[in-house]
Amino acid sequence: MVLINSKDVAIIETKYKAHSKDIIKLVTKKLENFKILYPEYKNYSHHLALASFHINDNVKKEAKRNNIILLQRKGDLIETI
Repeated sequence: MVLINSKDVAIIETKYKAHSKDIIKLVTKKLENFKILYPEYKNYSHHLALASFHINDNVKKEAKRNNIILLQRKGDLIETI
């Protein structure tokens, strides 16, 4: 999922169960491909997020290291980590 406004681009990967490799893929492959495919957004601020029903502690640590926003279901709500 991609969200765009006048100065920011958010790339949000969605998974049922998140794994550490999903973080690495988002930072390397997904972001880099986006920059190549959509050069008109090169001057925008890029934000990365991973949304999932299940996020283990290793994924949380990897996301924090890579400055990635995590979105996780908590009951009927979405919790931002």
